[in-house]
Amino acid sequence: MLPLKLSEIAKILDGTLIGPDDPVLTGVAGLNEAGASDLSFLAVAKRPSDAAGSDAGALLVGPKVVVDKPCIQVEDPYRAFAQVLAGQQIEADRAFPPGVHATAVIDPGADVSRAAAVGPYCVVGAGSVLGSGTRLGSHVSIGCDVTVGVDCVIHPQAVIREGCRLGDRVIVHACVVLGSDGFGYLPGPTGMQKVPQVGIVAVGDDVEFGAGVTVDRATTGRTVIGTGSKIDNQVQIAHNVQVGRHCALSAQVGIAGSCVIEDGVIFGGQVGVGDHITIGAGTKLGGQSGVTGDLEPGSRVFGTPAQDAKESFRTTAATRRLPQMQALVRELKQKIDQLESRLAAVEGQHPSANNDQEN
Repeated sequence: MLPLKLSEIAKILDGTLIGPDDPVLTGVAGLNEAGASDLSFLAVAKRPSDAAGSDAGALLVGPKVVVDKPCIQVEDPYRAFAQVLAGQQIEADRAFPPGVHATAVIDPGADVSRAAAVGPYCVVGAGSVLGSGTRLGSHVSIGCDVTVGVDCVIHPQAVIREGCRLGDRVIVHACVVLGSDGFGYLPGPTGMQKVPQVGIVAVGDDVEFGAGVTVDRATTGRTVIGTGSKIDNQVQIAHNVQVGRHCALSAQVGIAGSCVIEDGVIFGGQVGVGDHITIGAGTKLGGQSGVTGDLEPGSRVFGTPAQDAKESFRTTAATRRLPQMQALVRELKQKIDQLESRLAAVEGQHPSANNDQEN
């Protein structure tokens, strides 16, 4: 997209150019990193003072926000900034040169004829099919009988194991493994006996997997990742888990086998979920929460074991005050002991009062 005049960017974004200046912008950056030829954005409309210390040449701002810089007013500055960023991405044909590289190993029974790019040292197994416009980076391994949909992007060293199904426009980042064996063993007299894992992983449309994600195939049936869900780096999803539509799983989440994650659930980082648990639609889980039981739709939980977020925050706040509370209890106990000693002394000086009570 860039370089462009600010007025040209305003037209593309359907925004309003504010001020007489119309600088030419050659880059995009955050407020703290931006230079005189960069476009940035003001995320919080109530804090225009944040722009004062920035060297940005121009800003995207919300309605009615006034800053002492050339700017474009839009309804949602961050969304508009994302639109500009999309125009700055490296062209797909440069990152993934078209065609099948000479070093790729394609089984005669595979169909890659509609793929846009198959990179160096890729392997595509028998019976696998790549959809139109799909691009494979270098060293991607596609097992046998895999189906990859239209316009997918699979980055270097990703592994899609046998039988798995990917929908359209799926993004798989580096070193992802989809369809590894589930963690299934039977204890026996000679040790752990492996339970064969004969299911698959089925991925909906518009799903994105961050680097290093692992999703286990089902023991039988399917492990499912629903349409529109976004999986951050280094997430582990075990066998037969069902992740719903438009969920967001932050980094290092771990979900044990046979869980059901309903639509629109949001996980903070390092959340852990025990096996055979259902998490209701729209639930939000704070970072490092440990889930040991089912959660109703719309729950807001935090802590280990996970509990209602407000209650957990109150408990956490009270825990931080424990040293002061302990000191206060000691002080009160000393005062009570002193009062009891004085009362005992007073009662000892007036024995007749006790005698009268006894009579």
